[in-house]
Amino acid sequence: MCRLLNVLLALLSRFLFAVHGVVTVWRVVAVKEEPLYWLLLTGVALLGVEMAVTLKCTRNAEWKW
Repeated sequence: MCRLLNVLLALLSRFLFAVHGVVTVWRVVAVKEEPLYWLLLTGVALLGVEMAVTLKCTRNAEWKW
């Protein structure tokens, strides 16, 4: 049960961060009127890779710093 809760919290935190990133890039594109800024979302896309590695390699779904 604790593992499931940790995974859900890890998913939630990354989801909120991704939404924040998408909204931020969307606003930049809207203000600057330059579609090239959409490339900034590559960092948000890599967040999914980071999440998969973290969930696979750690016991409690987060790194110990």
